[in-house]
Amino acid sequence: MSHQIQANTPICGVILAGGQGTRMALRDKGLVRLNDRSLIGHVIDRIQPQVDRIVINCNRHLEIYQEFGFTLVTDAIQDFNGPLRGILSAREPVGEDLCLVVPCDMPYLPLDLVQRLKQDLQHYEAAYVVAKGQVQPLVLLLKPRIIARIEPYLGAGGRSVKGWLKTLNAVAVSFDASTDGFDNINNFEQLATAAALMVR
Repeated sequence: MSHQIQANTPICGVILAGGQGTRMALRDKGLVRLNDRSLIGHVIDRIQPQVDRIVINCNRHLEIYQEFGFTLVTDAIQDFNGPLRGILSAREPVGEDLCLVVPCDMPYLPLDLVQRLKQDLQHYEAAYVVAKGQVQPLVLLLKPRIIARIEPYLGAGGRSVKGWLKTLNAVAVSFDASTDGFDNINNFEQLATAAALMVR
């Protein structure tokens, strides 16, 4: 049975910035600039008012990420084995808090993201986003005790976040089909488009 969520339950935001950036010439995507700010800087601006504290999962350029002033975690096994490895690596600093997971490349995340996920999470183990008819498995709110269940899933050869969510009692939370809040930056073309839109 899932534990009940109290109104004052703290929330730890985990930003995933530990990938290889394969579609951006192996650049550290979180540090790629979108106009006058890094991508992760934009994400921080969006989620910081919604959480009690932030943890950044990163595997490169730790000295730069330290400048943001948040707790950093690196993957215990640096095999770039996908975002689940990053979530698992954050288990200790998350502790008993609810865990908001977001990627470092979504600079327009909604300002009511946590509120909407939390209200649907109560009787579930995880709540994840569906927007524009698409599942966004890397934007989710988790009850902390289920993070440990990533380890056996990875050990059995699993890698997909969607696949892991299917092993949980998880609920999809639908956001307005017109929102661009979950558009992510995967390549330089999308980066240029986002930069042009921000200066309009």
